[in-house]
Amino acid sequence: MYIIYDVIYLHIATITTIRSTRKVQSRSRKVCKHALEAERLMTENLSLKARLKDDKRQLKEKAKEIAAIKWERVQLKRENAHLRKKELKQTKEIEALTEALRIARLPKNSSNSSRPPSMDLYKPKRSPVNLREKSGKKTGGQPGHKGSTLLFCMDEPDEVVSHIPEICSDCGKSLKRITAEPGQIHQVVDISIAPTVLINHESIVKQCSCGKCNSGAFPRGVQGMVNYGPNISALVVNLSVRQYIPYGRIVELLWDLYKIRISEGTVANMLKRFAVDSEGKINEIKEDLKKSKVVGADETSATVNGRKWWMHTYQNTSYTFIGAHPSRGQVAQETFFPGGFPYSILVHDCLSMQLATPAAAHQICNVHLLRELKAAVEAHPEIEWPKELTKLIKDAIKLHKDGTTPNRTTRINNRLTKLLDQDQSEALGKIPALWKRLNKHKEKVFLFLQYPDKEVPPDNNGAERSIRNVKVKIKVSGQFNSGNGAEDYATARSVIDTAIKQSKNVHEELVKIISARFN
Repeated sequence: MYIIYDVIYLHIATITTIRSTRKVQSRSRKVCKHALEAERLMTENLSLKARLKDDKRQLKEKAKEIAAIKWERVQLKRENAHLRKKELKQTKEIEALTEALRIARLPKNSSNSSRPPSMDLYKPKRSPVNLREKSGKKTGGQPGHKGSTLLFCMDEPDEVVSHIPEICSDCGKSLKRITAEPGQIHQVVDISIAPTVLINHESIVKQCSCGKCNSGAFPRGVQGMVNYGPNISALVVNLSVRQYIPYGRIVELLWDLYKIRISEGTVANMLKRFAVDSEGKINEIKEDLKKSKVVGADETSATVNGRKWWMHTYQNTSYTFIGAHPSRGQVAQETFFPGGFPYSILVHDCLSMQLATPAAAHQICNVHLLRELKAAVEAHPEIEWPKELTKLIKDAIKLHKDGTTPNRTTRINNRLTKLLDQDQSEALGKIPALWKRLNKHKEKVFLFLQYPDKEVPPDNNGAERSIRNVKVKIKVSGQFNSGNGAEDYATARSVIDTAIKQSKNVHEELVKIISARFN
């Protein structure tokens, strides 16, 4: 029985051992399985970590790319906005330049700009806004016009030339023995070239009882051993300044007519001496202009030794002053007329320098305004404002010619006020600038209507005529070689134009001024 128990126990122990072994084996397999799973998971985890790190790196790179793309987009937007703005600006500039080119291609002449008539390459055609209206009169002298012709002189002739027939023009017989009778008389008016006059100035010597030897003093014009007299000097000044003849042709003319040989340098010296001699006359002209009721002012450019100078004129119906200066501005006016014209109405073309000149009142040249308005009408015919203002100015000038009254003057000024109240700040071309200028100087436009005596002109044509000679001189001679030469010309021209306005003989006036040096 014990044996049975032992066998059973052994069998049970064996079974238990087998079962334990199986359990251990099962557990080992599970542990191995779990270890393998853990190892796989760890490997997968490492792989995922590596992938995550790589994804993070790629994400950072993508973020940088996105940021760069966003910045590039911002830059492109800015650049696009800048280009659009630039394109808009260029489009406006192109439109403005196209319009300016169209206006520039319109023919410019003395009727629609400030260009002098001497610069017109062709005769301007009449247009609907021509400044000068047709009068309806025929060309030439008008009925009642007092003509002038060469009159028969009743003085004793210097020479008589008789034309006696020798034979009969019908039968051919001789007429020598037939008594002659006076017939018709025809005159020939001619000139003779006067011979040169030589005048010797002698210094007389007298010895005083005190022993002092006294000699007669020569006048200022006879300081040299040989000198040119006042008539020759006056002729040279006249030929150069009034007749615009160049120095070389003056030399040639004096030799051909009088056999007097002078040099071009002598011609220049004569003009320079005349300018010095005329100092007193110029001061008289300036003082008379300061006292006058109306003074017209203008200026024009002149070439002096390759540089631009300016010729300024101040004039009225009796006096003309012309001055040369390198400046166009206020410094020139202060040089010629310090303090301006406190007792005069200054007529000018609205230049800022003239507006700043002290004066009792200012009158803007209406003809200058008509030229600007004509250019505006030609450039922009669709705009009515320049046409209406043109008609108003013409009506005002006609009223000035026919005779004005306070009521008519008031109506003209009211029409001007209505036109200037129309806003033209957005108009095309130069119309806004003209509108603003007229609003600023409204009281200076029709000032001439306040003077029924017609002493104040509506235009500055007198000053333009006084300065036009400078352009003719430049056209003939090309330029002035020096500033002193330009000043000498201006002085001589002032004296000559004043003499012409006062109906005086130009040559005699020049001789009178020069002769003071010989007395």
